[in-house]
Amino acid sequence: MDKSITDLRTGPMASRLLSPLLYLLLIGIGVVMIGPFLWMIVTSLSSPADLYHYPPQLPESWHPENYSEVFSRFPFGTFSFNSLKIALLASLGTVASASLAGYAFARMNFRGKNLLYWIILATMMVPFQVTMIPVFFVIKTLGLINTHAALILPAWFGFGMGAFGVFLLRQFFATVPREIEEAAIIDGAGRFRIFWQVMLPLARPALATLAVLAFMANWNDLLGPVIYLSSTEKMTLTVGLAALQGGELTARIDLVMAGVVVSIIPILLLFVAAQKFFVKGIGAGGVKG
Repeated sequence: MDKSITDLRTGPMASRLLSPLLYLLLIGIGVVMIGPFLWMIVTSLSSPADLYHYPPQLPESWHPENYSEVFSRFPFGTFSFNSLKIALLASLGTVASASLAGYAFARMNFRGKNLLYWIILATMMVPFQVTMIPVFFVIKTLGLINTHAALILPAWFGFGMGAFGVFLLRQFFATVPREIEEAAIIDGAGRFRIFWQVMLPLARPALATLAVLAFMANWNDLLGPVIYLSSTEKMTLTVGLAALQGGELTARIDLVMAGVVVSIIPILLLFVAAQKFFVKGIGAGGVKG
């Protein structure tokens, strides 16, 4: 009896002592992780002379004109539009193809379903460099070299984030009670109508999660544009940043960081806008096997 009373007293006290330490630890980790991001922003607004002060210090004056200088020296507007176009259309293709396949694996019965599903999952272990040459020959045969379609169409056929998307959405669809589908069938809904009007609205968290991850992968892709694109007006922002770092502005770290800040703004805005769905989708995707 005395021991249980002592445990009740010491339990909350230990929790009160550990909570501040835990918060301090989390704050410290947050500062360490956000430090490089803040340094990047400060550097993008600094002058070249401010970058070589020792010990490091904040610039004496801010230089937002670094951003306009980057856009005047390089066609960053064109690069940004190309990246946005490719990332949006490729992400749409990934979500469309993965949702159809994920629903089929979760709700439909057909011969070889499990074997095919595991084969698709196994492709996640195959690096892009292994399939790079065969895919290049297919793209070349179709006459899509130096077109944005070379980077968009593969996503509609499951390349890139397709296998992970099938896994994520299949896991989510498997958690939806079958009674919901049965009620829709009683109301006269067909298979595609159930998928479109019942299952997809329920899967919005998982769809948003996949869309964010696919957008990030396509937005940050460097190897694909380098392989398939040759015209400057068709290049993406990642290629422009690589050219910025290796060209005449190699010593202008302030301008390079300004370009990097421009490149991460869409990703940051997308993640902030879809943060609620992103967390729900990641949590729901691993509930049921």
